[in-house]
Amino acid sequence: MVVSIVSWLIEQVLGFPPWLALVLIFLLPAAEASVFAGFIFPGEVVVFFGGVLANEGRLALWTVILVGSLGAIIGDSIGYEVGRHYGMRLLARLPARLVKPDHVARAQDLIRRKGGRAIFLGRFTAALRVLVPGLAGTSGMPYRRFLLFNVTGGITWVVETTLVGYVAGKSYRAAERRLSLISLGLLAAVVVFVAVKLARRSDRARTILVRIDPTRALGRPLSAVLVTLLGAGWLFGGVAEDVTDREGIALADPGWLHDLVGLRTPWLTDVARAVTDLGQGVLLYPALAVVGLLALRRLGQRRWLVAGLVGLATGQLVRWSVMTSVGRPRPAHEFWLTGAGGQSFPSGHTTTATLGYGLLGYLLWRLCRKRWQRLVLVGTGLVLAAAVGASRAYLGVHWVSDVVGGWSLGLFWLALVVGVVQVVQQRGWVSSNGPRLQSAALSATTAA
Repeated sequence: MVVSIVSWLIEQVLGFPPWLALVLIFLLPAAEASVFAGFIFPGEVVVFFGGVLANEGRLALWTVILVGSLGAIIGDSIGYEVGRHYGMRLLARLPARLVKPDHVARAQDLIRRKGGRAIFLGRFTAALRVLVPGLAGTSGMPYRRFLLFNVTGGITWVVETTLVGYVAGKSYRAAERRLSLISLGLLAAVVVFVAVKLARRSDRARTILVRIDPTRALGRPLSAVLVTLLGAGWLFGGVAEDVTDREGIALADPGWLHDLVGLRTPWLTDVARAVTDLGQGVLLYPALAVVGLLALRRLGQRRWLVAGLVGLATGQLVRWSVMTSVGRPRPAHEFWLTGAGGQSFPSGHTTTATLGYGLLGYLLWRLCRKRWQRLVLVGTGLVLAAAVGASRAYLGVHWVSDVVGGWSLGLFWLALVVGVVQVVQQRGWVSSNGPRLQSAALSATTAA
């Protein structure tokens, strides 16, 4: 029933002429902050359906992102100028039911605490997205600084919302044929996405969300681990189901392989061959041993060394077990640009790179204290895992779904290892100081 309703709604949207859809994709995000239209109709709705239209081939994906980004950036710039010249006088004249005082207070507090970052962060909350640009102008924030965060926030928001619509559109089409795990999961994610957006507009609903917030019971680190574990596990299960049943994402693999072959150039092939070698365990095991020994020396914590090596080894064992049980053939040998062995799903290099570089980043995170260093570590790990996976599909030795399966399995096992380590630490089953604590106890006993 739900699928039929959603499909009917998409069919109505697909009836729009492409030019009219692009006009709306530009105008509604532009009107959110410039004329406060976002209080009545959030612009993300049309951007979302722009992604659905792109999935149906009615619009180019890059066109939706470009037009939506221009609308968001220009609209917020107009809102900044309105706030700069008219400011609080205009807000005071707007109806209280339209502009709630607590929304204004939240936006002002965000600007006061975060400065320029408030422009970026406010982009992802409906009420703040309408108010923050104008209040930034009222506060006297220099336009150059405002523009930097406005551009980055606007583009990120449009890309995120468009891709959600693009992927959701594909899931609805798959759901018409069969409600696969991925289809149900994406449908549920979209429902939750919309529900949370609507709930944030209600003070009562926000109170309920705070009460059921898992971070209150588990803490932020374990909550993040749990969300990652569930999300990655769902994605891997869905991809594995589609691969074994030869439906869903697996049906698109031949077309994606054809597209990747069309992108091949000599220099890009050389880069891909170099990058793909970074996903080998022969590189990652020594790196984890070195970083683990460094953690043992500097922090006196043996568990990081054990977690790194055992986590990678068990993850590779699980990957091999899945690969053997699924038994998926690789693409035809004529597409290969490098050597490969074994079965195809999931990609071994991708799984190893995702898990290995994730564990390296986690261990180094414990050793670093500066925030920028930690951000660099996270970014580097993401880039390496993404690059290794992309290289496997580009070189023709794996299907795209093999790579997606490798990313999701590696991320799932990484979250599991990190979660176990954090639970062990919180329960006090292993001393947080290791040898140092033992040495201190021995010294105290001797002195006594």
